Amino acid sequence: MSELTYDVTYQETRNRRTVAFRVILAIPHLVVSTVWGYFAEILAVVQWFIIVFTGRRNEAIWNLQQAYLAYYGRVMGYISLLFDEYPAFGTDSGTVPVRSEISFEESANRLTNGLRFLWIIPAAVISIFVSIAAVVVLILSWFAILVTGTHPRGMWDFLLKALRFSLQLQAYSLLMTDTYPKYGEGAVSAYPVSAPTPTSFVPPPAPS
Repeated sequence: MSELTYDVTYQETRNRRTVAFRVILAIPHLVVSTVWGYFAEILAVVQWFIIVFTGRRNEAIWNLQQAYLAYYGRVMGYISLLFDEYPAFGTDSGTVPVRSEISFEESANRLTNGLRFLWIIPAAVISIFVSIAAVVVLILSWFAILVTGTHPRGMWDFLLKALRFSLQLQAYSLLMTDTYPKYGEGAVSAYPVSAPTPTSFVPPPAPS
């Protein structure tokens, strides 16, 4: 089953000015993502009937939802202070340091999709507590960046995992995947590591 992956490149030094006014700067994106999100939910209702009767997902509907989810992930990453680059509107990924992916699977489980409103309850309850904790960490991160100009790695890591879980929950609720959301999983590479520089080997001198 397909699983949504979401990762962001960590940058310790941050732009205090854009962080200070992050909520105001993000308002246009919040308006667009909200309207687009309502449309994605309407598509999910149509997809529900298609899956229940055919056992398959409609790819055109799925692609429209995937475009929304990718955009929403960039917007929420910006709001969550995971990066400073301003996201582009629409389907253009722009220059934000975000890597997100989910693959289309035509075959769908009729039972888990038909009863998705029940299956999702445990993950939704967990999401409530994770979201509350994320808001607290986000506020602390905001003050930390304004005072020090840096984002503490521990706080950043938690916000990334919380957002990743939220996006997986969204994909599951929109019937885009049958993979159940799992907190802390679905990363592409949370800690990108550069390849080591090879060192040349100098053989020992031949015995005289």
